[in-house]
Amino acid sequence: MATHIVPSLRSALERLKHAGAINGLCLAWHRQVLVNLLPYEDFRAEKLIHALRDARDHFASGGHEVETFWFGFEGVHLLATQHADCMLVMLHTVAAEVEFLAGASATFLSDTQLLVDATLNPTDSGADSHSTQLLGAMEHDAPSEPTRVIL
Repeated sequence: MATHIVPSLRSALERLKHAGAINGLCLAWHRQVLVNLLPYEDFRAEKLIHALRDARDHFASGGHEVETFWFGFEGVHLLATQHADCMLVMLHTVAAEVEFLAGASATFLSDTQLLVDATLNPTDSGADSHSTQLLGAMEHDAPSEPTRVIL
């Protein structure tokens, strides 16, 4: 699955990386790392995702659904945001930017979930004439073949 969505997600994450004082990003689906832009090796990013998932499961077993973790370390902060099956981990240096980064990551994750769902549940036959609707041709610009909209 990761090979189908990584190119578009990686470019989106590269743009998000310039949103603030971000030092690294990691995107995961369940316990699988999709894109690792952290300054650490892939196995370390995977261990981080597993630890955050375990912490989230621990709180959920006690009746507390945790969507966001924020940890402060000397010189760097870690923000982990969960939305549906995806988790985005950010390393950032300015503590005052946490609200902005949390909002940006929530928006990014909601968009990412759409892409992941489309990849996991592709249509078998694709768009054909039965799943489309014919649009009326415009008078001044009549195409040689009618335009169809996927419903």
